[in-house]
Amino acid sequence: MGIEVLRATALLEDAEGIERFLASVPRGEGVRPMLQPGRKHRLEQYDKETRTARYLLVDGVWFVCFVVTGISLEDARAIARQADPMVEWSTPNFHAAVERALNVTVQPPAPMDG
Repeated sequence: MGIEVLRATALLEDAEGIERFLASVPRGEGVRPMLQPGRKHRLEQYDKETRTARYLLVDGVWFVCFVVTGISLEDARAIARQADPMVEWSTPNFHAAVERALNVTVQPPAPMDG
């Protein structure tokens, strides 16, 4: 399987959204203190066992976390270098950072039927 880029986001005041997010994060309890209204953080985390990197930005009101699966630690570091100068952590901007870092084309997820 190739690289996949996922995104999670929620208001820091959305307790249910925070709980859903933390349930999906290895060692999520260590991230919980960062997800408080008014706090600002950036975190990069790599899980060697699952070959998954997480890039978290907390701006005091919202958080956004991009998850990139199927990559090496070196790939995760290359993405971090490209994401570091990003001001707007939008999906298109993050996809562009991954594409620059890894010389790949990121396919956006297919729309959900509803």
